[in-house]
Amino acid sequence: MMRRDKRDGQPQKTLAAVGRRGFVRAALGGTVAGVCGAAQAVMPGSQAGPRAYRETLSTPVVERHRVVVAGGGPSGVIAAVAAVRSGADTLLIERYAFLGGNGVAGLMTCYNGFRNQRAPEALQTVKGIPAEYIAELVRLGGVADIDNYERQFHHDVAKGDIPYTVGFDPEAAKVAQLNILKREGVKLRLHSWVAAPMLDGNRVTGVIVESKSGRQAIAADIVVDCTGDGDVAAGAGAPFMGPDESGKTDRMQMTLMYRLGGLPSSVQGPFEGIRIKDRVTRWGPTANGNALDVNVLTKAEIDTRLKLWDLVQEMRKQPGMESLYLLQSPTGIGVRETRRILGEYVVTTEDAIKGRRFPDAIAISSNPMPGYHGKRYFFAHEGFDIPYRALVPKKIDGLVLSGRCISCEQGPFQSARSMVPAMAIGHASGCAAALAAKDGVQPRQVNVKALRALLVRQKAEIRL
Repeated sequence: MMRRDKRDGQPQKTLAAVGRRGFVRAALGGTVAGVCGAAQAVMPGSQAGPRAYRETLSTPVVERHRVVVAGGGPSGVIAAVAAVRSGADTLLIERYAFLGGNGVAGLMTCYNGFRNQRAPEALQTVKGIPAEYIAELVRLGGVADIDNYERQFHHDVAKGDIPYTVGFDPEAAKVAQLNILKREGVKLRLHSWVAAPMLDGNRVTGVIVESKSGRQAIAADIVVDCTGDGDVAAGAGAPFMGPDESGKTDRMQMTLMYRLGGLPSSVQGPFEGIRIKDRVTRWGPTANGNALDVNVLTKAEIDTRLKLWDLVQEMRKQPGMESLYLLQSPTGIGVRETRRILGEYVVTTEDAIKGRRFPDAIAISSNPMPGYHGKRYFFAHEGFDIPYRALVPKKIDGLVLSGRCISCEQGPFQSARSMVPAMAIGHASGCAAALAAKDGVQPRQVNVKALRALLVRQKAEIRL
């Protein structure tokens, strides 16, 4: 299929002729004519122009806080509430227009890991502020009717007895998180990308943010890295670990979740997802690769979104399923694994499997390891301890780690990176940051006995 370009009369290929593969190449910097309406494009790696652009920056410091939490996912929200409740003036910074991280932006609408999925599972391993958040979801009517996770025991989330997983409505989650922040007095800044740490030698003194207000600096006594990817820690020069190369585990895939609407009433059960009335959230196309590479992410978004559209159209062709439609795709593909920052202690796979106890335990992870030797590994105990030392990065001061970037091998990472253990870790990181700021010490100098006592007063579960 050809057309004449009105500008020069030369034949140009249309987008239809280019096809998906060509479109992806063009989106990543190729030279497929007609895709972007340009006659020429510079190939990546071209020698044209300078190899580097030198900047001289003077960034205004616009705010100062005792604690700054970088990232408004589940771990960041809980960390911010914990820091304020522990007496520290706290600012939470989030890049999106809403809170919730991968649970909301990625439509991963199931909070997994409140207890072991299988026996022994008598202990609810995550309580405290995360449980308060779930109670707020229940109050808003934001808990899912049904999900496809196996259950061996009955627990009533409405009564505060939380099962292994809680499916939820992402819109209710946005409101629930705003409510708990507002109730506690957390300061919030949305639409702000944490671009870099502020540094004084090896000490983080705040963060640099980019937003519609331009490039600005926000100073802090202590920063909590809840970016998921460990962006603040890595930017400060903290050493980090990549995917496990032992062969026991593989880099966890990215997944494009999606929501369907119009599910016929004749369809019973969860329809392989998390169901609320005629709406169901399902796991969609997957992608592999390094999610710290923008070109990899771009290709993953393009490939999975195009596949998803075709997938839904095929589902609609099935008899009785004509009412189905694609209600929502995520803001961005769900990323599970990037950096794990090297801390004062590295939680090992043996620690997790044996359920090794630590005197400085500040949280428990009972979620399975979904990709251990290619299988979903369920613990033979009620969860493994996460020591405070795994939240303290080597070499870097002024910073507490939280969420999925904490210091651990990939086996325990697969468990602890889930949103519920990440909330428990966030609870501890927020308390630790507040104590460090109030006492005028570095996070590695925090009195762990005082930290654990504070967590217990805030009803966290650390299995004393």
